[in-house]
Amino acid sequence: MSVIETWLRNQEGHAALGPQAERVVRVLVREPRFASYASAREVAERAGANTSTVVRACQQLGFDGWPALREGLRSLYLDGLAGVGGPSNSAQDAAVRMLQRDAANLQTLMTAESVEAIRGVAEAVRSARRTLVVGSGTAAAPAHVLGHLGAVMGYDIELALGAPTVQAVRLSRLQAGDCVIAISVWRLTRALRGLTRLAREQGATVCVLTDLHSSPLAEDADHLLVTPIEGLHSTPSLTAMVSAVQAIVAELGSSADRLRSVGRVEHAWNTLDLMDDQP
Repeated sequence: MSVIETWLRNQEGHAALGPQAERVVRVLVREPRFASYASAREVAERAGANTSTVVRACQQLGFDGWPALREGLRSLYLDGLAGVGGPSNSAQDAAVRMLQRDAANLQTLMTAESVEAIRGVAEAVRSARRTLVVGSGTAAAPAHVLGHLGAVMGYDIELALGAPTVQAVRLSRLQAGDCVIAISVWRLTRALRGLTRLAREQGATVCVLTDLHSSPLAEDADHLLVTPIEGLHSTPSLTAMVSAVQAIVAELGSSADRLRSVGRVEHAWNTLDLMDDQP
């Protein structure tokens, strides 16, 4: 058990916390760097709760409110950094901390809820005539992995990562029963919110990959997969989200037909002499 988890469990009133408040506590334990500097609203979003739940949880634990709890949490977090050499600007220390952060993110992702969502997304792609992956900015990285590997396995997967006008044109071609995968990282764009709503209205199955349970995209989602993206220096890490995409791909590739599709792609590459690793 971590120092922060022990500290929270020892607070008066911890045993009486309800399910929503427990979700808030889990965010504090799993993402102490984020929580040490976040607002109550940001913690609520990460926990899939509302701001008043965060405030009530703080009061149940014996604090006046979120600022008081955050101050104690930040102190413990910084003490923990000092215990392993303290914050440093060296590339080596940053690299180690980043690897540790990603390992923690992956551990957070390893839940029955996440696995169920991953299987749900894979089944939606498997049963769809066509799948459209939409996103922008940072979301392009996991989108490209899903689009490329899914196509190699023989699925009709198209990426729509450009201007919203182009995304809208491609989405307008979808029919009922087709699939849209919306990937949202860090900040939600107004265009992506509109695209998921339109996809729902057209009868498409909507799958959402995001970092917040409370994302507005969840309102239109048939399948919601939430992955932690906490990184260093106020920038997101995509490691857990890419791992979630790889898990979806693994589910998609578990059949003989998909192996034959991969073989046909390999044959095309070899016929065109595209690779520099031929014997």
